[in-house]
Amino acid sequence: MDIKETYLRKFKQEKTFIDLYIDSRERSYYGFIADFNDEFLVLKMFNHVSQYDGIVIIKRDEVLRFHWGGNDIENTFKLIYKKDYDLEVPHIILESMETILRSIVKNYQYFSVRLQSLDDDFFIGEIEELDHNTLILNAIGTKISLDRKFVMIDLDQISFIEAGGVYENNLKILFEKKGQV
Repeated sequence: MDIKETYLRKFKQEKTFIDLYIDSRERSYYGFIADFNDEFLVLKMFNHVSQYDGIVIIKRDEVLRFHWGGNDIENTFKLIYKKDYDLEVPHIILESMETILRSIVKNYQYFSVRLQSLDDDFFIGEIEELDHNTLILNAIGTKISLDRKFVMIDLDQISFIEAGGVYENNLKILFEKKGQV
């Protein structure tokens, strides 16, 4: 077992609060490793003000580095509410992108996907259709547009998935109030 694998197991077992970096522009996620395998990692996320923000499933080769310890990370951890710390993450089957998406749907209505080829673009929505190669997403627009459209996505292009977060849940509420969900 290599050093990275050893530390990932340690982070998961000891519930170490980490800051996970995913790109050269310093985009990162605070949280706890809920699960991982050779290809994927599930992180129980918290935002920069210590609020629970759902989960993110990331392809491990998208992760640049892990930080832990230090004042910023430790103080963010100290502000997490106990109920959010104790919140269980649903089991996600990490066999393939298809099994991950099917697991997500059992626990969350809406989720977001980011694609490898797009730096800042992501799509939020719900599954319309899914097979082992392709996702048809019934996508939700932004808070401003509250638009609906369908997007066909190659599963190999998905680099990470977020679900149960504040933004996804807020969009769901707005759509329900508008009567479109």
